[in-house]
Amino acid sequence: MTTCCFWYRFVPENASQISRGAADLVYQRIEPQLSFYMGKVFEEICKQYLWRLLLNGKSPVFFTSLDRWWGNDPIHKRQAEIDIMGEQDKDTALFGECKWTNEKVDLNILETLIKRSNLFSYPEKHFFLFSKSGFTDACAKRANELGRVYLVLFKEMVPGSC
Repeated sequence: MTTCCFWYRFVPENASQISRGAADLVYQRIEPQLSFYMGKVFEEICKQYLWRLLLNGKSPVFFTSLDRWWGNDPIHKRQAEIDIMGEQDKDTALFGECKWTNEKVDLNILETLIKRSNLFSYPEKHFFLFSKSGFTDACAKRANELGRVYLVLFKEMVPGSC
């Protein structure tokens, strides 16, 4: 599915250059758009990782589905989104944020995810931060202090790692 999406997103508009062997020109043209494209792909990879944890009996939350959540934040009076949300029951849920950037995920990302999770009244919340490039020391320290926060590097998400 991902390959198909990539093809439809980038190949037709560059078909003439591709057919003439101008791969370097095509890459220069699409490279600025790859991070945005990969952000959505990375979210899907993160969901697959969580499903694999669940199916292997290693998930802290026995969710029935994983979805993106968009809604109103009445405290800040604006729209908010959560990349991944999965509910076990009325008491337990997981919340996830996926970052496909070259920078390490900082504490503010974790704090934002926690604030957005407070829009829901689950007594038990688990947080997953997924990163392409790692986590700052401040983020890792706070995650450790809070508990129920899982920091997952992209390179650790390969099959067989969970």
